[in-house]
Amino acid sequence: MIGFRMPLAGILVTMLACPAWAQVSPETTPGNPAAQVDAMPLANDEPEQAPSASIQAVDETALRYFARQGDQRRVDAEIARLRTLYPDWEPPENLLADDYVPDPDIERIWDLYGEGDFAGARAAIAEKQDSDPQWQPTDDMLRSLELGEAAQRMRNASASDQFETVVSIAANMPELLVCANVDLLWRLAQAFIETNNDQRGIDAYSYVLNNCDDGEQRLTTVQQASELLGAEQLDGLLSLERMGADGAGEFEPIRLDLARNALVAVLSGQSPRARNEDVRRLEASVASTDNAEDLRLLGWYALNQHRPTQALERFERAMDEDPSILSANGLGVALLDLDRPAEAEDMLLDYEGETEEMTLLYLSAAAATLAQMPRVELDPEVLERIVAIGYDNRHVQTAQELGWYALAFNQPQTAIAWFDTALGWDASDEGSAFGAMIASDQLGDDARVAEIKAEWSARSQRIADFGTAAQDESRSTQSQVPSQTGSDSPPRATATAQSRSVTPTQPRPAIAVTATRETATVVPSAVTAITVNAQGCSSYVPPGNLSPDKALNRAWCLMELLRPAEAVQAFAQALQSSSSATRSDAAYGQALAYVRMGLPEHASVSAAAAPQSQARAVELQTAILTLTALSSYNTGDYRRALMALDERSLYAVERNDLLTLRAWSYYHLGRYIEAEQIFGAVAATGYGQALEGFYAAQGRIRR
Repeated sequence: MIGFRMPLAGILVTMLACPAWAQVSPETTPGNPAAQVDAMPLANDEPEQAPSASIQAVDETALRYFARQGDQRRVDAEIARLRTLYPDWEPPENLLADDYVPDPDIERIWDLYGEGDFAGARAAIAEKQDSDPQWQPTDDMLRSLELGEAAQRMRNASASDQFETVVSIAANMPELLVCANVDLLWRLAQAFIETNNDQRGIDAYSYVLNNCDDGEQRLTTVQQASELLGAEQLDGLLSLERMGADGAGEFEPIRLDLARNALVAVLSGQSPRARNEDVRRLEASVASTDNAEDLRLLGWYALNQHRPTQALERFERAMDEDPSILSANGLGVALLDLDRPAEAEDMLLDYEGETEEMTLLYLSAAAATLAQMPRVELDPEVLERIVAIGYDNRHVQTAQELGWYALAFNQPQTAIAWFDTALGWDASDEGSAFGAMIASDQLGDDARVAEIKAEWSARSQRIADFGTAAQDESRSTQSQVPSQTGSDSPPRATATAQSRSVTPTQPRPAIAVTATRETATVVPSAVTAITVNAQGCSSYVPPGNLSPDKALNRAWCLMELLRPAEAVQAFAQALQSSSSATRSDAAYGQALAYVRMGLPEHASVSAAAAPQSQARAVELQTAILTLTALSSYNTGDYRRALMALDERSLYAVERNDLLTLRAWSYYHLGRYIEAEQIFGAVAATGYGQALEGFYAAQGRIRR
């Protein structure tokens, strides 16, 4: 039971009594291993039998040697070892006393021992005996060598995942298992757990927490346990926490990390939801710290749990503390999830162009703003910037929505221009082809209607049915068909994640949408009568209920809806596919989702889950390193930000915004000359945001 100060020898005795262990013990000598272990005392345990030698016979040469070397860890280990062998012995008050004259040959033996060269130490012993036949190594020296060799074998076995051997060595050398050799206790605990003896592993961790006082060792013990044990198993270990003078528990940082990991596990699809106590702990932490990273994590978790209002509050607080791209990304997604696209568009405008992700997010918000139902007459300034940014980025969804927007205000000619623009960027965009047909029909252009029908009827049922009895039937049953978008507009094609390089066949359409209150009604009946031919992904479906291929399609749909946390789970299900192509697409998509969520480390893991093409690998690595640089800078880790930028430069040219970030990183590190040079070069290109840094760096240089 956790918390019971059970001698570690007892743990090993119990383990060795199991038949399974009796079969694997290359280190176990013949006879009863349990009896052998039971006979060996441990530090912090009452010895069963002390050696008969007098205290004066204690060999302190190793102790004094380690003291002269300044190796306090080995001094503590040697004191623990000698106290185990000689319970009444006390170490000298002054280990560096001048009255001790070391033997150079013995010093060399201990030098080799301290270096871990045990074979060399034994060779040096043989040489000493050859030169001085009267000299004999002390029992303590020989035992120290035996323990050192055993410790080395134990570490090697652990590193090679030979866990049965680890347990066997520990059973035969229980003197190794002291706080001074805490790494061996950790290795033993891991060996137990890896061989399905979880409780024995917990007992070993508990032994450390009950007997060892070093704060760093105790923290590390729980951290290592957290990587191997479940949350419920950890609770018992955490209960051994010691309280500080300020009333704070020593394991609070670990508890917070565990809470964060629990939320990340949900976002990565490994768990359906986090424990309430984990959420409450993280909530309590941000209440006092306003940590932006934790606020963003709570925001994404709230979105995952379909609580967008709560998510909005978290992201708004994160923006207050850290008005960065990461915070703006989450806030924009939350606003869109709450069907507040106009607010999202306005807020995201400041971040448009900073990264490809933020540009796409802005354009998605812009398209959703255009598509609001009932139709809203947009301010000319807002409409103008949506037109400009959408056109400059060749964003198909925005162009299509501008077409429906113009059509809603009875401007079919302008609508056709926008639908044709969208088709020029993506000839496969069915939604724009359908819109062009509707607008052409309103203008009485029967030839264009026939042309579109001839080209698209084989690929689009709704285009094929236009103007037929089937369309009339769809109108009569419309009320029974659920709407994909929740509006009267037809289903829209998904947005393309990448900019198109196709040059449009016509110039940018003029902003001819001059809606009035009187004309801002609904789109014509021919549009509103169209049935939805796609299920969409707005409703929740457990990813485990989907086949890998369906999960992949749903994941991309969720990405288009700006719900990356849910998309991660769907991509995880798609990764179970037997198809290498599906797994590659799923790994790629999951990495992009993590990038959008501001989790570069998780993105790196996902990117490596399946082989990627060189182009995709470069794209992902560029995005991950960009995010790493931004995140590191925002947390004040300027050296890491520079390292990420240096590595990113191997994959892509450094844009002005990232060059400015590099310059500010140099500035904060006190490298003002380098900062000034970069600020000046960027400012010379017309990038105004670099000017402030240029003057700031100059001011520092002139001081």
